[in-house]
Amino acid sequence: MPVSPSSENTEPTARPRRTAGRIIGGIVLLLAAVGLLYGGVTAVADPASVVASSSNSGRSPDTDAEAKIGGLLLCAFGISTLCFGIGLLTKRPAKGPQAGA
Repeated sequence: MPVSPSSENTEPTARPRRTAGRIIGGIVLLLAAVGLLYGGVTAVADPASVVASSSNSGRSPDTDAEAKIGGLLLCAFGISTLCFGIGLLTKRPAKGPQAGA
């Protein structure tokens, strides 16, 4: 039996640039980054509020230096999260054979 030539000459369909999962994940990462950056900037700008809130805990209260270092770490993590979120929204999927093909 002859094989239909239409299955041999068709080009693979183009993969979508962005899927719903990537868009939702990117938006969630952007929102998380905004929260981290807000917390970090607040801790760096006003370490006294961080020290006051930690004095109610069972451990020893933070110092101003510890609050500032924690704020800087939050800012650094917020910036990296922001970059990953932007990357999910802008990068195209890798070109190459599909896993199911």
